Amino acid sequence: MIDVSTKKSALVVPQTFANDFGKGGLNFAHGVVRSEGDPVYFSHMRKGKPLLNAALQASLLDAEPAKLAGKWLYLGGVYNHFGHFVAESIHRAWAWRQYGQDCCGVVMLPKLKRFQTRYRIPDYAKDLLGLFGLEERHLHFVTELTEVEELLIPEPGSQLFLPPSEEYIRFLANLDLPRHLAAQPLPEGFTPKVMVSRQHYRLYGAIAGLGVLEQRLAQEGYFIFCPEQYPVATQLKVYLQAERLIFEEGSALHLLELLAEIKAEVLVIERRLNAKASPFDSVLAMRAPHYRKYSQAVALPPLSTAKFAGANTLSVLDLTALAEFLVQHGFASPALLQGFTWQPQAKNDVLDYLLVRSNPPAPGFDGCVLGYLQSVQEIFKNLAEK
Repeated sequence: MIDVSTKKSALVVPQTFANDFGKGGLNFAHGVVRSEGDPVYFSHMRKGKPLLNAALQASLLDAEPAKLAGKWLYLGGVYNHFGHFVAESIHRAWAWRQYGQDCCGVVMLPKLKRFQTRYRIPDYAKDLLGLFGLEERHLHFVTELTEVEELLIPEPGSQLFLPPSEEYIRFLANLDLPRHLAAQPLPEGFTPKVMVSRQHYRLYGAIAGLGVLEQRLAQEGYFIFCPEQYPVATQLKVYLQAERLIFEEGSALHLLELLAEIKAEVLVIERRLNAKASPFDSVLAMRAPHYRKYSQAVALPPLSTAKFAGANTLSVLDLTALAEFLVQHGFASPALLQGFTWQPQAKNDVLDYLLVRSNPPAPGFDGCVLGYLQSVQEIFKNLAEK
């Protein structure tokens, strides 16, 4: 069962100016202050554990709290990055359909620096929350220590790096998105074979040279889909109508967390070799019975010493081997392999990535360049020897 707790005179701690999200686990302070016996999910949850620096949270409780009268539903911290918003900021919203009629609205905790600059929740976030029946008028943003007269705190139905609960999958099925999206038009040129592309992010974390493969897949009848160019409803309609889905690993995959079932054959091209457990395994394992992943990409070293600089590095893999895999598993015909040459484009992407990072240079750029170039040389040498 997905749990819900009720707390009277609940103290809600906002995100810090250091930003809880994106700064590492020791920076997390936001959430509902727990008393003895309160569930751990009063804090932000990942991998079944609360993300909370208890000492940091305690240091923020000396201020006189603002008062919020009435009964409210707690949704938690707002992560403005699209993929993380889907994965981490909406999975308590299930409770609105059951309890919303008795509540004044929902409590959300945005990043304070963004809020100071006339924060507005992104349009995609409004669209996503709308699927749960929430409208912008229901949203109350907490940016200071606040005491809520009565607060309902739902357990998240899903967490990053964990599969959703069976009850949450049933809830998503009851949303009946296929019926809800029945009148939503499909994009012009749509075919049930879909390649979900990161072509507009190729220099900000992608696989070098993959554009060549996308062009060949288009000749095979694939619809090359750039999801960031379409509203959330269109993206969901595409995924529901597809028979084959090829994803270059990226944030677009997280939108599948709103689907109870994915009937399409799904292939995820991972961007790092021997990476930690992919968060998309937990997203897809219960939803997509025909799910495969291709994990042969080698990530180039980051061109910066900045924290998390390696999160969106450029990767290289043998695209001929990938094309052979697609043919072998029925995602493409043998014609895909005829005259297939990808190395020149991959080398251009590698150079462009270097030039983008050098203007203006990222922190520590000069010290990273040599290792980057040596790695490029080694990767292409190994590919040539195969």
